[in-house]
Amino acid sequence: MTPTALVLITLSVVAHAGWNFFSKTRPSLAFFAVSVLASMAALAPLAALDRTLLPAVPAAVWRLVAATGLFQAVYFTGLAGAYRHGELSVVYPVLRALPVLGVTALSLLLGQGAPIAPPALAGIALVALGCLLLPLDRFAVPRPRDYAGPALWLALVAAAGTTGYTLIDDAAQRFLRGELPGLGPLRVTAFYVVLQTYSTGLWMALALLAWPAERRRLRALGGRGALAAGLTGLVITGAYALVLAAMAFVSNVGYVAAFRQLSILLGAALGMALLGERPHGPKLLGLAAVTAGLVLVALY
Repeated sequence: MTPTALVLITLSVVAHAGWNFFSKTRPSLAFFAVSVLASMAALAPLAALDRTLLPAVPAAVWRLVAATGLFQAVYFTGLAGAYRHGELSVVYPVLRALPVLGVTALSLLLGQGAPIAPPALAGIALVALGCLLLPLDRFAVPRPRDYAGPALWLALVAAAGTTGYTLIDDAAQRFLRGELPGLGPLRVTAFYVVLQTYSTGLWMALALLAWPAERRRLRALGGRGALAAGLTGLVITGAYALVLAAMAFVSNVGYVAAFRQLSILLGAALGMALLGERPHGPKLLGLAAVTAGLVLVALY
């Protein structure tokens, strides 16, 4: 990993943990809808530049774009609910960890993945153990009620959304690279990000129209809330752009994926330091296990 990649990924880690922290303070689908709107505005120049490519997009990719927007909306819905009911230092690590396991499992079931190496299997076991430890406030035999709160169930909804859009995005981009061979991989990704973001915005708008409670939350945001949501959207887009840029400065993208897991520790630290969340022993051990496990999965 070059020094340039290290700087870019460090900025991405800080940005990712940061936007999740600010989202925790105003957890609602309305907040994320405004965030997506800001991302759409930020990507508007690129959308205008890429409009000539739209006729070359096949129907199969448009179906995938529609599906990824739906899964993104599911992700934001689950994320808002999980943050409304749970602690950042518990929900954030679970949200970062479970999709990795879900994507790995589904890729193998669909025949898209290579056999799992033993170190990666150990990493998966560590992630599972860490997720079981995170909600506990003391070392004891876990009980069903320890996992019965709405926060973890909504985190599972968000994780399912992440798993869905990750697999769809991979398939769609591979399809696009074949249909647009004249564009480089990063250029295709940038074009796809525009399609994905605008699809997500459409689904979020439909969710707001169908959900009176979220329309009330949208009105309750006010000027400061809308500004915070807009800035969050810009940070979300910027964090992803930093990851894409860093991939050009490493010999193996696994290094990028592994280093990004440091955001788990930073996000949890923000929750405990600034939101008054208690650093229970099982939580700290769970954080260490999840981070180590994800690094193993990313590298192997």
